[in-house]
Amino acid sequence: MAAAEIAVDNIVSRVVRKVNDVLIQDWALLNKTERRMLKWLRTELSDMQEFIQHLERSDSSQLEYFEGKIKDVALQTERIIDTFIKSVERRRRRELNIFRCFDDKIEKQLKQASITDSIEDISDEIMKYESRPGSLSEYQLDRRGEFWPWQPRIIFGFDGDVETLKDKLLSVSDEDPRCIISIVGIAGTGKTALATLIRNNEDIRDGFKHIVWVAASPSHTVEEMLEEISKAATQIMGSQQDTSLEALASKKNLIVVDGVATPRVFDALTEKIADKSTEDSFLLTTHNANIIPQQDAGTTRSSFVHHLKLLDDEDSWILFKTELKVHRDVQMEPEMTDLGKKIVAKCGGLPSQILDLSKFFSDKDVTKEEWLRLQEQWLRDQGQGQGQNPWSETLNAIVSDFNLPSYESHLKCLSYFKLFPANFGIPARRLVALWVAGDVVPHREEEQEPPEQVAERYLEELIDLNLVQIAKRKPNGKVKTCRLPNALRELLLSEAPENSRILQVADCLDENDIWYNHIHGNTATTSDSVSLREHYKDVLSFLSFDAREGSRPGQEICNFLNLCILSDCLLQLQVLDLEGVFKPKLPENIARLTGLRYLGLRWTYLESLPSSISKLLKLQTLDLKHTYIHTLTSSIWKMELRHLFLSETYRTRFPPKPICAGDSLSDLQTLWGLFVDEETPVKGGLDKLVNIRKLGITWQSMSPQQKATKSQKPTGVDLLVGVLGSLDRILGSNLVDVIAQKRTMESQVDAVVDWIVKLTNLESLRLKSRDEEGRPWNLPLKSLKNHKKLIDMHLLGILSHSSILSEFPTSLVELTLSHSKLEDDPMQILKDLPELRSLSLCAESYVGEKLVCNSQSFPQLYVLKVWKLEQLKEWKIEQKALGSLRQLEIRSCPCMTKLPDGLKHVKTLLDLKLTNMSKEIKTEDHDIPPYCEILVQN
Repeated sequence: MAAAEIAVDNIVSRVVRKVNDVLIQDWALLNKTERRMLKWLRTELSDMQEFIQHLERSDSSQLEYFEGKIKDVALQTERIIDTFIKSVERRRRRELNIFRCFDDKIEKQLKQASITDSIEDISDEIMKYESRPGSLSEYQLDRRGEFWPWQPRIIFGFDGDVETLKDKLLSVSDEDPRCIISIVGIAGTGKTALATLIRNNEDIRDGFKHIVWVAASPSHTVEEMLEEISKAATQIMGSQQDTSLEALASKKNLIVVDGVATPRVFDALTEKIADKSTEDSFLLTTHNANIIPQQDAGTTRSSFVHHLKLLDDEDSWILFKTELKVHRDVQMEPEMTDLGKKIVAKCGGLPSQILDLSKFFSDKDVTKEEWLRLQEQWLRDQGQGQGQNPWSETLNAIVSDFNLPSYESHLKCLSYFKLFPANFGIPARRLVALWVAGDVVPHREEEQEPPEQVAERYLEELIDLNLVQIAKRKPNGKVKTCRLPNALRELLLSEAPENSRILQVADCLDENDIWYNHIHGNTATTSDSVSLREHYKDVLSFLSFDAREGSRPGQEICNFLNLCILSDCLLQLQVLDLEGVFKPKLPENIARLTGLRYLGLRWTYLESLPSSISKLLKLQTLDLKHTYIHTLTSSIWKMELRHLFLSETYRTRFPPKPICAGDSLSDLQTLWGLFVDEETPVKGGLDKLVNIRKLGITWQSMSPQQKATKSQKPTGVDLLVGVLGSLDRILGSNLVDVIAQKRTMESQVDAVVDWIVKLTNLESLRLKSRDEEGRPWNLPLKSLKNHKKLIDMHLLGILSHSSILSEFPTSLVELTLSHSKLEDDPMQILKDLPELRSLSLCAESYVGEKLVCNSQSFPQLYVLKVWKLEQLKEWKIEQKALGSLRQLEIRSCPCMTKLPDGLKHVKTLLDLKLTNMSKEIKTEDHDIPPYCEILVQN
């Protein structure tokens, strides 16, 4: 070993030891900034030391180069650390805390000496070196540190991906020893980065004899590709090049090919290197989802396609913010955060563009004026490079690789996205219902799969192809809203064919649209009828995005619809979506729209429906959520409804089932916002609807005032009630009515609970139980273990006993409990739900004093909220519990005087929010993971 090598190793080791000593011995004297910077230094220097040791073992020609750079930065760091140690010693002697006024002193010294930049530059060079083909054949750089600059990209971009693919590669069997995994995504999604992480994974390196990495090129012929693999195998295995491919097939090896372009290359790799009896496995990256033959591209272990999705808005912002370099003193104001999120959203969730944008915005002023200027310049630069639109290749692949019917259906689905304004987060439930109503997705009546599931599958396929970006996710991980990436939207609009027939109208208040003047101008003349027929006689869908306040939007819509129908227009209409338009009064002649399947009135605050609505018997979706509509027409039982959303807050009443209705509403999939009181037709009516997938119910007994308005009294009281009646007359109270009313309501609740037991197709369930005064009331649930499809559940009401939690289905992904008044620690029961991703323990859900999260519990939990548990004093998190937790919110728990014991073990935590908590809680006294963003509100 050379003297210079020993010197570098000794220097780095000495500095690491000094930093570690300060962290251990003087932790209490350090402020938060100092702790963070010292831990970062320790991690980075340790990684460099290990890297140098690897180069020494491999006799690399790069050893001398890296030694020089690392030695210089280590010596500079040591000088600053020595000075810092002296200042800490002075603090100890004086026992003063005035040093806290100089929070960023060590940080400033490191920055002024350019040490921070030098360390980051060396780290980048190491990452580039280790990404070279063959450079890590015998080396695993173990980065377990808490403050590695690349770590955010792993957490935000590849959350769970590495574990999923690692398990696939290592789950071998004698019958099926080989595994072929294809990582698919458009350029910039991080395919190579993910493949590198898998290759460097310790379990993978232990599980395979050799790992061969080859970077493919679109210009490579099959023969050239095999030649590259042969060379890499020869270098790693030490075999002769002419026998290296056979040698690969003889052992359990992993072959990584980065950039497979065509099915022909894939066929050659799998046929010429080995057959299915060998134990070698393939990890491929490609932009083409169809490189694996359809018969092999299932979800079996032997052939598996892993799609890299575009980042959602939350992860896009986190990635941008983490990579953004600004002065340490800069605090991101809420206004700048909102503006920044809007700017980042224009990247369409593509990680490479987000990273480029972050670099473009780095080292600039964080002001509204500067960011708007930078955004304009960024978009201009992007527009000049349109020829490199990463989405054009995917669209071409759809045309060439998909069979014709599927190609047509995918493009029809995409066309609906263009109806919505740019950057608009389209609710998935709205999109799916629109596709079904418009016959966009292929479906045959004889198929058992509901058309909604077909539509959801098409949406998932578009997301997998990176053609659709998830904007927001639900807590259970499912899509809440989505949109087209900006660059793809512009591409589709530029390539859209000219069509003289208007089939879809989307009013976005754009004066350039042909219908703008017809809707918002003065069209109330008979001479307009001919013009209207020319434009709107074939229209199938009408959507309005007029969100202006006041009565004008609603009146203009009413006038336009009325005039069109009088002019024999819009008679083919299938979709009328007025969500968000303020009080759009519907004309009586809407009854002529007999083909209407979708009527969206959510957030319109409409107070009534025209009586002629009863003629729209073809309706599949009726959305009245957030309206003031009190009563439904009885003809609703005769409609072909599949989705019914009611106004829960305004207690929309469900009418009794007509005698002649027969087997009505049998296809109803969604019933949301149902209000149940003593008179709701549950038995013999609603309980006959057994195909419901999403059910939301609030039950509440009528108050005495409501009861009085009905002028009805219950009958059939027994002897006890008769005795009470006598007492009632003596005391001058309404005790008889109260007892009878309570019995009736309890009977209704029992009927609802029995109905729920029969709904084995349920996916979402929300139950709220209140008494006549609106206070939480009894919620007598029965076992739901047979509800294998139930993934999210929200329960508000008093549960009879804690053990009912053990009767929840293991399929649950999202659970919210409120006013349950559980006496036993719910964490000890709910820990057995293996898929749980989001858990909210809200007001009075638990009345005990202690929570314990056991080791290995809640492995998938992503979001945890603990609100208004007024008795909670102690919370313990054991090591290896909550292994995936990203968001923790604790609100209004007055007896908690410290953060959960063991929170430091939750290394994945990114957001900690404390609201109305004890002022005794000091976040700086806890070893919170360094990337965690803390928000305290009181």
